[in-house]
Amino acid sequence: MLNLKNAIYIGSNKRPSLYDLTLPNNFNGDLILFIHGYMGFKDWGAWNLLEEYFVTENFGFCKFNISHNGGTVDNGIDFPDLNAFANNTYSKEVYDVHALIEEINKYIDQNTRIHLLGHSRGGGIALLNSNNTKITSIITLAGISSVAKRFSDQEVLSKWKEIGVRHTQNQRTKQLMPHNYIQYLDFIEFQDELNIEKVCRELQKPNLVIHGDNDTSVSIDEGVEIAEWTNSPLYTIENADHVFGSSHPWTSDKLPKQLEEVFTLICTFIEKQRPIQLPPENLHLVNQLVAFSKIDGETKELEFEFLLQIAEQLGLSKNELIELFKQNISITPPRFESDRIIQFYRLCLLMFIDGEINHEELKALRNTGIHMGLHPNATEEVIKLIQLYPGKGILADKLIQIFQVNHN
Repeated sequence: MLNLKNAIYIGSNKRPSLYDLTLPNNFNGDLILFIHGYMGFKDWGAWNLLEEYFVTENFGFCKFNISHNGGTVDNGIDFPDLNAFANNTYSKEVYDVHALIEEINKYIDQNTRIHLLGHSRGGGIALLNSNNTKITSIITLAGISSVAKRFSDQEVLSKWKEIGVRHTQNQRTKQLMPHNYIQYLDFIEFQDELNIEKVCRELQKPNLVIHGDNDTSVSIDEGVEIAEWTNSPLYTIENADHVFGSSHPWTSDKLPKQLEEVFTLICTFIEKQRPIQLPPENLHLVNQLVAFSKIDGETKELEFEFLLQIAEQLGLSKNELIELFKQNISITPPRFESDRIIQFYRLCLLMFIDGEINHEELKALRNTGIHMGLHPNATEEVIKLIQLYPGKGILADKLIQIFQVNHN
């Protein structure tokens, strides 16, 4: 088990910040990377307990402090560095996610599936990082749908520009949180890269949208927009506020009910994305068909389409089938005779699928039948029947009868 607590990564403007990374002993290959929201931090409320829930289910979990959220490497809770907070920007937060992914790549292998889970402002940041090739899916939890909306009040903007700084009170700590005007200038400079609607409409990855129906901080209308733009369903948590029943500090050893619902939704969402593990016999059969299709040095389009039909029936995707073509596979017969007969029959169909078969392919087909331990008279009869009636195949009863007659 790997358990890093308050490890250091280097974020935007080379500012160090803290992160936690846990990989359980029975790690299932799915790593959740959690992004906190505005005036948040990695250890806020029930986020630590949420991590424990996922780790118990064999997920990896990583959470971190945005580099300019006001925390420091000596104190990552609350906001001891208001100057850093004042100079935070959306583009810095987008960069921090990229930097953190590069950092945790030291501890995970290339097959690890990384799922970005962003809360509130962090949900928008997750979407803005969706084009990262190392990301498998995006999950927004009360996520914002627009950065521009945060700068839409012209009267506030005018006063902000004049004074150079504006303040928002943190209702929990009662601190006056400063925001330098550079935050707005950063948005103007990078507004195309910070266009959440644009990335949503272009999103090609699985996306889960969750929002509470009693959220007074980020309207559920923003969740509706994200769902609409990504062509995804919106999962609404009944009676849930912006933090799904959580608060800071969180002293219970159980998640609030609404956050438990979130946990279940995320587990189900990720479970559906996992690659299907083919039974060894199915993968073996597809491997053999691929190897045979390459005997003459090329696989014709019709042959590939036939292979794809078989592969999909056995639980293999098109991309996974293409990967098999890149491997150097030898032809080995299945253990049971019934499986060898089926395999030989499928090889015959594959060879005759386009109505053409050359001498070398026919020779290879006959030799494969012998290699499988099948009676030569039976295999020859199968070949002749498929040649006589191309595209029609052989009924199962007839196929069995051929091999029974010639059985040793």
